[in-house]
Amino acid sequence: MRTGLLTLTLAAVLTAPVAAVAQALPDEVRAAGVTLAQWQSVQQLVQHAAAEKHVSERALGSVCAKMGIAFAKSGHLDLPQLIALIESRADEINALYDRLKLLAQDNDPATAALLQSAQVAIDAGDLDKADQLLGQARQSAHAARENAERREAEVVAAEAEVKSLRFDYLGAAADYAEAASLVPSSASVYRLGYTLDEAEALRTRGELFGEVQPMRDAVRLYREVALPLAPRETDPVNWAATENDLGNALETLGRHGDDQALRDAVVAIRGALELRTREADPVLWARTQNNLGGALETLGEHGDTAALAEAVGAYRQALAAITRDGASWVWAATENNLGNALLTQGQLGDATALQGAVAAYRQALEGRTRDHDPDAWAETQNNLGAALLALGASGDEAALQGSIAAYRLALQVITRDRSPAHWAALQDNLANALVTLGQRGDAQALRDAIAAYRQSLEVFTRDNAATDWARTQYNLGNALVVAGQQGDAQALKDGIVAIRLALEVRTRDRAPAEWALTQINLGGALATLCAAGDQTAGRDAIAAYRGALEVFTREKAPDQWATAESDLASAYVALGRRGDDPQALKDATAAAQAALEVFTRDHAPASWARAEYNLATALALRGAFGDVQALRDAVAAYQQALQVWTPASYPAQAAMAADHLARVQAFLAKREG
Repeated sequence: MRTGLLTLTLAAVLTAPVAAVAQALPDEVRAAGVTLAQWQSVQQLVQHAAAEKHVSERALGSVCAKMGIAFAKSGHLDLPQLIALIESRADEINALYDRLKLLAQDNDPATAALLQSAQVAIDAGDLDKADQLLGQARQSAHAARENAERREAEVVAAEAEVKSLRFDYLGAAADYAEAASLVPSSASVYRLGYTLDEAEALRTRGELFGEVQPMRDAVRLYREVALPLAPRETDPVNWAATENDLGNALETLGRHGDDQALRDAVVAIRGALELRTREADPVLWARTQNNLGGALETLGEHGDTAALAEAVGAYRQALAAITRDGASWVWAATENNLGNALLTQGQLGDATALQGAVAAYRQALEGRTRDHDPDAWAETQNNLGAALLALGASGDEAALQGSIAAYRLALQVITRDRSPAHWAALQDNLANALVTLGQRGDAQALRDAIAAYRQSLEVFTRDNAATDWARTQYNLGNALVVAGQQGDAQALKDGIVAIRLALEVRTRDRAPAEWALTQINLGGALATLCAAGDQTAGRDAIAAYRGALEVFTREKAPDQWATAESDLASAYVALGRRGDDPQALKDATAAAQAALEVFTRDHAPASWARAEYNLATALALRGAFGDVQALRDAVAAYQQALQVWTPASYPAQAAMAADHLARVQAFLAKREG
């Protein structure tokens, strides 16, 4: 939703000479799966950024190596994330140089010499030695006693900056806390600054490494230490800034499952907006509105539809305050965020919101161009693909083709060599769109989807990315089942194997909702196998659906419950097709009718049509075994399904339903004649 920006790209430096001081590939980084070629590309980016930012290439190369090692040791190495941080690290090195020069000018000769030596060590890429020298400089400053408390705090804060460059955010937070403790109680502004730096270091650690405790510690610091140092009555500007930062930290915590933190984030950011007015500073106000929208949007993603609507409103208010010409980066990011919120609304059944999401993403792409910011451009292309896919799933053929095109454009920037994990995720998204096309009878699209999933599994392995591996196995299984339903018996069996592999990771205890969804799809595959004559598979399908219904209850998850009931009907139909189990056909009728209590044509037309079709099939089979009224009801149900399954929108389903309707009508005419 909100990402960092990187102006340097691999393409921009592929023709640059190899850096004379290129860093060797650290063992920890190699062990995390980064190749020498990839690391050399990173070093070229380092060389380019160092030249552009006028910093020591050795210093920036050492910082990059430290980042890679820190990520690798924590099991969170993401090469694009590391690349995206290079440019900002160069800026931080320059800022540190400025700080050290000022400190050297403002300190006694002994301390100044140590500070200058620390800068030399940083230039040489020896961050560890720089850290040691700054420790010595701190002791020297303390011994000198010339404004000792404040100056010692500044040196300790410089140590913290070096630790941040080394990706030691916890160490940096500890140094900032020490710096705050060294400042005299009368210098509250300095204490506030160091406290905010400490909180930001903790929040960054938690966000980058997915650790909840540092996020909670950051929230505590904002609330219990920073805000008392900036009273609203006497220091309104810093109070509003701190409230905004508190809101962002709470939103970060909320994205890891804490809904109360999200509600508190909304309160905090709204507090900041009481003082950050549109009239005083429209760009700052719009950025704060954007933060409010982010917290509300995350609440919406957790099921609060009212908060989701408020998020859309917040983004639109922000856009009303700024223009593309006046604040292009903020404007484009806000359009992208508005698209995300509208997409979530659309995925909940609002077709108008989906159209709005597409429009917002296309607006964002006018500001996020491929030439100026390829990563942000690719992100928005991916988001546009998702919105168009949601429209395409409802029968819009042009939108579906547009989704495939958007994903393929994003893959021109997000390559496997440059960003294997992001590339694999995009391959999954593209494959999902191709499967939707394949379900409508495009056999080549289905083959392409299966190939894309299998390529993703070359990156997402069970050992290094179990969750992603399970998701892709699940998607691959569904694609293979579609191929099986279109006549490929081996693909059907392979699909069942893939879905069962996903269930080895998606367990009921670990991820009940994902487990239940996977059980539904396993049930569908087994029901298809049952229709080919495997009665055991039919009973297994029913067991899978019933397992899903234990998690997806009508009260807690009505749409998922209705989906399971509708699909359960198809499993009973497969089991009762031979006529030796009349109860199965009665159970099929009851299950389909239960689904139709939730699925209406207005609320979920595609699901409603499928449930009507399943009901019609159950009734038609009952009619074939003697129930004439069931035949009449089957005709009506098929006709209902065909109101949504039109040849233009759902050609394969429409052809199947029309064929069955014609057969039932002919059979009914004979019975009644």
